[in-house]
Amino acid sequence: MRWTSTPRPRSTAWPATSPTTAPRSSSPPPSSRSSCGCATGSSCCTTGRSSASSPATRSPSTRSCDCPSGGRVSSSTAVAESPRATGPRRDSSRSDKLIDVVSRYGTIASLVACIAIFSLLKPDVFATSQNFFNILNQVSILGIIALGLTVALVQGLFDLSLAGMATLGGFLACKWLADGTIGSPAVAVIAVMALALVIGAFNGVVVAYGGVSAFIVTLAVGSILTGVVLGISDSQTILSGIPDGFLIMGQGEIGPVPAPVVFLAVVAIVLYVFLEQTQLGRHMYAIGGNAETARLSGIPVRRYALLALGISAACAALGGMIVAANLGVGRPQGVGDTYLLDSFAAAFIGASTLRPGRFHILGTVIGVLLIGVINNGLSIMGVETFWQYAVRGIILLLAVFAASFLVMRRR
Repeated sequence: MRWTSTPRPRSTAWPATSPTTAPRSSSPPPSSRSSCGCATGSSCCTTGRSSASSPATRSPSTRSCDCPSGGRVSSSTAVAESPRATGPRRDSSRSDKLIDVVSRYGTIASLVACIAIFSLLKPDVFATSQNFFNILNQVSILGIIALGLTVALVQGLFDLSLAGMATLGGFLACKWLADGTIGSPAVAVIAVMALALVIGAFNGVVVAYGGVSAFIVTLAVGSILTGVVLGISDSQTILSGIPDGFLIMGQGEIGPVPAPVVFLAVVAIVLYVFLEQTQLGRHMYAIGGNAETARLSGIPVRRYALLALGISAACAALGGMIVAANLGVGRPQGVGDTYLLDSFAAAFIGASTLRPGRFHILGTVIGVLLIGVINNGLSIMGVETFWQYAVRGIILLLAVFAASFLVMRRR
């Protein structure tokens, strides 16, 4: 066997650490292992102080060892055997980071870009404070309905009864106030929202305990509500008898801020706190992530379907009442149909914002603002109405695709 360095005497292999070191034990201490598998305390491994090689010809950072097995290993070779990440791997990591940044902030960047473009094209009309509050007023009703829908979508429940519920809410409030059934506008609003909450909870009962898809149940209930409103109204619009205390919901202002915008802000704050800061909201997110796991964790999954669809229905009814107050009439049809597609578009746009693949309140607010800015900007530019509908459809398609893609990437 060939040694790379002159063996040290046994007495020098265990130097004293201090003058007061205790006597050595008769049993030798355990030897650590080098990267080649030899004991570092033996003379097999050297640290460059070998007498066989001169300092001029020896690399100061190289360690060599001839193991009994015949394999010669150096530390420089060991480093070379564990190279850094390869080029393709680094490129993949960079592309993943880029996709993550775009998915989180792409919608916000699109909103800023739309504002900048329309401001440059129509600076005297679009980029004004009056138009800013006008946009907020236009999207306030859509925002209220979309925020309620977001609560249902958090649990994976699609609520298609929004259109019928909004129409029912606006018409019933006007009818009860006009014929004197309820004298107080505030009581009328509370009564309508309570009725909507009950209807939404009924949808949840059928979905959770009947095992029927929420898509089918809410679609059927929405059709039933539309027929009920047409039946009790005899297809007649309520034009008079609506008190001013109710109309202020849609036509009043608090300083420079329209009243519908105030309602939107209140609903957004309440639902944000509910979903993000309460145990009920965290349970909803858990159910939406994996209902079976949530059930095994002790969460009453079925009960939360009643709550989610009830909140969605109540927000839709509130939006319908604001529409009726804004128009000053109680219409028996066509009130909520305008907001159904846009509410889903706003929610899905929000699902691809900040928290990719998850529905949340802040994202829905950003989606609502994006839709409002695009609609307002296209109207100011004089774009035909059919193109505006086409653009909204394209936005919804892209939003759904982006949200589905991000959910698959997370899995």
